[in-house]
Amino acid sequence: MGKLRRIFVGTTLVTAAALGIAAVPATLTAREWAAEGVALADAHARYEVAHPGWSFPARVYAAATPLTEPPKRLVAEAKARGYVEDCKDTGPGEFCGKTSTVIPRDGQALEPVLMGWLIGPDGEVREHLPLADAPKHLLDAILVAEDRAYYEHHGVNLKAMGRAVVANAQEGGYAQGGSTLTMQVVRNLAQRREKTLDRKLREMVYAWAIDEHLGKDGVLQMYLDAPYLGQKGSLSICGFSAAARFYYDKDARDLSLDEAATLAAILPAPGKFAPDRFPERAKERRDRVLLAMAELKGYDVAAALAAPIVTVPPTPIVERWPAYLSATRAFLEATLPPATLYGAGLLVTTGLDIHAQEEAEKLFPAKTKYFESLVGRKGDGPLEAAGVLLDVETGLVRAVYGGSAVTSTSFNRATQARRQAGSSFKPLVYALAFSQQNPDGTAKFTAASTEINEPRTFKTPQGDWRPRNVGGEYSATACLAQGLAWSQNIATASLLEDVGGPKALIPFATTLGFDTSKFPEEMGLALGQGEVTPLEMAQFTAIVSNGGRRVTGTPVLTAVDAAGAVRIGPPVAGEQVLTPEAAALTRELMRLVIDVGTGGASRGAGGEGGYQGPALGKTGTTDGEKDLWFVGATPTYAMAVWLGYDVPASLGAAASDLAAPLWGWWMNRSTKFQGEAPLFSETPKITKRYLCTVSGKVAGPTCRGINAPFLPNTAPKAGCSIEHPPPPEPVEGEEPKPGHESLWKKMAREKAERDAAAGIVPPAPIP
Repeated sequence: MGKLRRIFVGTTLVTAAALGIAAVPATLTAREWAAEGVALADAHARYEVAHPGWSFPARVYAAATPLTEPPKRLVAEAKARGYVEDCKDTGPGEFCGKTSTVIPRDGQALEPVLMGWLIGPDGEVREHLPLADAPKHLLDAILVAEDRAYYEHHGVNLKAMGRAVVANAQEGGYAQGGSTLTMQVVRNLAQRREKTLDRKLREMVYAWAIDEHLGKDGVLQMYLDAPYLGQKGSLSICGFSAAARFYYDKDARDLSLDEAATLAAILPAPGKFAPDRFPERAKERRDRVLLAMAELKGYDVAAALAAPIVTVPPTPIVERWPAYLSATRAFLEATLPPATLYGAGLLVTTGLDIHAQEEAEKLFPAKTKYFESLVGRKGDGPLEAAGVLLDVETGLVRAVYGGSAVTSTSFNRATQARRQAGSSFKPLVYALAFSQQNPDGTAKFTAASTEINEPRTFKTPQGDWRPRNVGGEYSATACLAQGLAWSQNIATASLLEDVGGPKALIPFATTLGFDTSKFPEEMGLALGQGEVTPLEMAQFTAIVSNGGRRVTGTPVLTAVDAAGAVRIGPPVAGEQVLTPEAAALTRELMRLVIDVGTGGASRGAGGEGGYQGPALGKTGTTDGEKDLWFVGATPTYAMAVWLGYDVPASLGAAASDLAAPLWGWWMNRSTKFQGEAPLFSETPKITKRYLCTVSGKVAGPTCRGINAPFLPNTAPKAGCSIEHPPPPEPVEGEEPKPGHESLWKKMAREKAERDAAAGIVPPAPIP
């Protein structure tokens, strides 16, 4: 850099004198400014900074779908991409539903789908245009229009500067600039707009330094992306790639000669010469550029000169699947600096499962209306729902339903709403218990361990606490398998007391990925008093399903900036936060919830089938039935759904009535094209023993039993010695005490009663 330094230091002094200002301490100041200029250029070239004039919005895509997916799933994915059905002669971009044949538009996979742009506060639409992709006639048009001596100077054109000095002297002020293309780049990067000689002098030094540091191609590359070229509503169209799409709805690589000349011609004042609004002005400017290209570069411009100024309305910037896009934006905002998210030109590839997402967007609105028709509208607004679907191994978010009328920038109930979890939080208490050991290393708790399950008073720092079991059923004790499967409040609270209370549960929940900063240090945490998000609940069930490895729910598969640097890599399961043994035991108790407990409606209800494969789950109903939850997982997917009103109000139903079937319907629809249902891992090995629900001993002839899970050599061997009394006989003349009747059983009973009254005979069962 020695030769160049001598040139610009000497010229700086000469120019300063010519401009009539006091010479700066030339060597020191010029070196400092040169270093500043190089650092400025490097920071922008690496997309480390963003500001008006240099912000590249992120573009978000659903990942490509490989052709190895099951055929029926490929058909569903093709439909979502707008493929056309043609069974006679199926070609690219078409499918045949009868044969489940799909022909990709290009390549060996169904192409990625643009979901939308994440545009920052600068409101600039800008895409990186690699220099190698820019047509030669576009580059020549730019140089002819803006800097004909570009390859002859070192960033500053002293002749042009001299003409500017003369013009300024004649006008008695600042009348003319004489900036080179390099100096325009500098001005764009430095964002200094004051019309002062000091600023001009600094720009000169920056330009000399950047010209040597980046080279001509490097400067031209930055210029391709930099200039303002038009306006679309509140959005600024910047750089030649975005301008090609805005004015001609095409890739910059496909610009014709007259189109390229037009874009170069409007550079000085895009608002004044915009070809879509002022075609006559644009044509005059374009023709000047074309004639100069013919004279200086030897172009044949006859056809281009004869071409009319014609623009094409751009394809709208669409937003598909806004709830998922909202979750993506929120994750990126929490993970990356704003300058990176809204300025680095990120290409974000997501884990969106298009089929599962579209099923959610059809299912949730229809079913919330259906539920309101069954139980009535209880709140001021509509009944809302939220749901999130995760990959259990990586935590990759596969689908999101954020509530009604969610946009890409609005509040997302699936990832941001914090509501009390109710009984859906209880599995954490059991997982904590299964994680504890005795001093000799043996398990402190098993599924056969028993807890008090009759009305009692807990002494707490907040005062006496007297929980009750929903439904009014009590027993002297309950084994842990019964306590979770049938959501026994007192047994679960007693268990929390034995494992260390909220002081032990809160840090445990933090380890599992919950934000516990606002959890109350109260025994009510056992029953879900803490506020959580559906995303956090799905993450927890994923941990239980995958064997105890922590996952962080992320919609982002990868995020790569405009320079090709990976800013976010593929998600992977994290550290072991539950032992495989504790995870397996918790999983099996949660499977009981579905198979014999409160979550049975996840298998189907209301005439629609639910998920039939191996699954774990847990219902959750908060006080007053204001929040209904069902959380669960299969060996592949974790899912949480929530129902409620934005302003909490009683729904008049339980989670087993509404949330459980909604979970089952969505899981069933999401997986219906994926072939045979997968099985849970058999490691560690689990054995089953049929236990008395009260004593935790091997069930006897009078016991009410439950099939409980155990690690090898931990199952009880002794039989239950209690002679349990039979259910009381009804007393003549007294109404029997009603037990809990689910919404669906009630509907079936009422229908049968109506049919009987009308003389309708039900069909005979199929043998």
